[in-house]
Amino acid sequence: MADFQTMRSCLLTLVAALVPLFLLSFSTGPGPGRTGAPGDTGHCAGGSCHNGAALPNEGIELHFPNGPFYRPGVRQRLLVTVTGETREPDRGVFGFQLTPRGGRLEALTDGRTRVSRFSGFDYIEHRRPSPERSWEVDWDPPATSDGPVQFYVAANAANDSGDGFGDQIYLRSFTARPAGPLSVRQPFGGGSLSPEAWVEIYGTQLAGARAVQVGGRAAAIAFRGASQINVRLSAETPVGWQMLEVESGDGSVVTSPVWVQASSLSLFPRLEPLSAGQVAVWYGTGCGHLTGPAPALVRLGPTTIAANANASPDQPGLCQVQFAVPELPRGELPVQACLGDHCNAQRISVTIR
Repeated sequence: MADFQTMRSCLLTLVAALVPLFLLSFSTGPGPGRTGAPGDTGHCAGGSCHNGAALPNEGIELHFPNGPFYRPGVRQRLLVTVTGETREPDRGVFGFQLTPRGGRLEALTDGRTRVSRFSGFDYIEHRRPSPERSWEVDWDPPATSDGPVQFYVAANAANDSGDGFGDQIYLRSFTARPAGPLSVRQPFGGGSLSPEAWVEIYGTQLAGARAVQVGGRAAAIAFRGASQINVRLSAETPVGWQMLEVESGDGSVVTSPVWVQASSLSLFPRLEPLSAGQVAVWYGTGCGHLTGPAPALVRLGPTTIAANANASPDQPGLCQVQFAVPELPRGELPVQACLGDHCNAQRISVTIR
């Protein structure tokens, strides 16, 4: 009997030692093939590493520097951002895995990500969960334009307890299409467009541009140069895949496809330090067509704060995000601001005093 009790005690001690190792076995990522893409072995929800069902079509942003387009063989730096929360939103660490169905991936030298191959495709994922929600990724598109390239992304918002409960898996797919002759982006780092946003247009055939339309709606030209023009989109600009048309002085028209969202917030990146109790006002563009205050949210590190977005008075195309600053730890905190279904696609931070 004593021998049995001794064996039982040793077994329980061994199990107790192994359980934390099992629970943390995926803290460095689950290995490739877990984005939910065709041919993958699944994803990390449903008890394989994290409990609960995955949420599709939300919780993740994939930012392309000039909108969801590519030029064959021309490297782009993408930004993957987790916008969703854990099921315990007052705490969280985050991870991701991404695969494109075309081209190659390369990890940055910051050591936060790693690339592997599975079923003939590149995958990139986090090395360790992080309280920071964003990762940069270098993507080399296919050498020839073979049409749209599909991206599949899985993201984990974990409560950092090590047991898989309270975590949330998000799944999304994105499409990058061959670019036209013009490159388009919002100021301050935004890559998508929205109604009433300021937009920078680059190309080699822009000298003497006299008219610009997006989705058949005229845009207001504010600056003309030989290779750049700046415009403000109409409030009636339709969302979705649209055509940008630039008419030159001789009557010729240059066209390029663009992607328009209901909102595509880009913040002015030089944010003033914040103190508890103050009402912060951040400026940006890409809030969409606002006819009054719109609910927004701001994340300062792990803290989520209710905010409002308003059109900036007497400054067409600009908007303001306003919020009351709570008590926060001093130092630098990463910033994320969200309006509607979209958050700013920028890696910026603010000082808390």
